[in-house]
Amino acid sequence: MHDESQRPPHYLQPLLPTPFHPRARALSQLDSFIPWSGYTTVDVFTTVEQEYFAIRNAATLYDLTPMVKYRVAGPDAARYLNRLVTRDVARLKLNRVCYCVWCDDHGHVIDDGTIFRLGESEYRLCTAERQIDWLLDSARGFDVAVTEVTEQIAALALQGPTSCAILKQLGLAGVEQLKPFEVGEFVTDGPCASRSREPDSPVTSATSCGSRPGMRCACGTR
Repeated sequence: MHDESQRPPHYLQPLLPTPFHPRARALSQLDSFIPWSGYTTVDVFTTVEQEYFAIRNAATLYDLTPMVKYRVAGPDAARYLNRLVTRDVARLKLNRVCYCVWCDDHGHVIDDGTIFRLGESEYRLCTAERQIDWLLDSARGFDVAVTEVTEQIAALALQGPTSCAILKQLGLAGVEQLKPFEVGEFVTDGPCASRSREPDSPVTSATSCGSRPGMRCACGTR
């Protein structure tokens, strides 16, 4: 998603901008940014109070691009993930998402996140923090490839009771038919985007913005 030829040397830019950074900075009234996994993202656009009532009564937008994303693929992908996380990934159907946690060999929680099933033997694991060392160590003995794809996928969380109506207004025909934790692909005027729908009940994860219905939109290279 980023043009490497236009990026200054890393020592001049310790925090990377997301693809939405120019627009976000223009809309930010406080110019309040925070670091997240090597990126800089908006902390508050206006006030905490206004944004709280917006997510409860209308909709809010949050840049999820810094969320770390891993592609897990190979003949043993499902078996590997079942070794890694605390739920039965074999029951996860194609184009569905599940919330999960993963532990060490003593049962201590390492992190939590979501797993997307994108193909028969291809998954995407999303987490707030980088876990590549543990993921690769856990992959020993499995015919599986684990690669980080964070920079290839830009993501937004649109959450609140009017989120679906907003996407329909943008031309995403049929988006209201998505079931909770279902993934769908829609053709827009821009690049191809996929969207997963969050349920009406709370989702406990490092990236959940609240308990209202919402959509998470991802756009990436193929």
